[in-house]
Amino acid sequence: STHVLLNTPALESVFTPLEITAALFAACVHDVDHPGLTNQFLINSSSELALMYNDESVLENHHLAVAFKLLQNEGCDMFCNMSKKQRQTLRKMVIDMVLSTDMSKHMSLLADLKTMVETKKVAGSGVLLLDNYTDRIQVLENLVHCADLSNPTKPLPIYRRWVDLLMEEFFLQGDREREAKMEISPMCDRHSATIEKTQVG
Repeated sequence: STHVLLNTPALESVFTPLEITAALFAACVHDVDHPGLTNQFLINSSSELALMYNDESVLENHHLAVAFKLLQNEGCDMFCNMSKKQRQTLRKMVIDMVLSTDMSKHMSLLADLKTMVETKKVAGSGVLLLDNYTDRIQVLENLVHCADLSNPTKPLPIYRRWVDLLMEEFFLQGDREREAKMEISPMCDRHSATIEKTQVG
């Protein structure tokens, strides 16, 4: 999905090869080693991950740490031919993009993007003019975030399969919450959640 979005006409030739590489890598690793639980569950249950990341974007920080640690394994550093500066720039961009997939940032991310697009000039071809890092990374953050949530745009059989898998993940969390006498998270109660209603919005 990230690849498709990067190739839309409005973004054609907007991003550098390094920015495109960072976006594709961020998309690949944004959920690596996901435990199938939400940030809020990890925080409410005082999990090791929540303690490690001080309740801030717990999963997203974990995905980033695992991804960059994997690059340290022998033969796994796919960026070994980059300069130190390129690697630092790529790392910063990947961190920004993966942290933006935290659903608690969804509304502010969209609001900031809307404001930025409304105030940016658009070239005659309809291409956004993104002339600084803040604007460029903002679009890339939203792009990866949209790709993360893109399963409703897939062909119906694929979409339904993803919904079934996601809802079962939510229900398993709800079962754990019920067993631990915790408040059951939205969409996680298999006895009351309506799958159709969870897909609206």
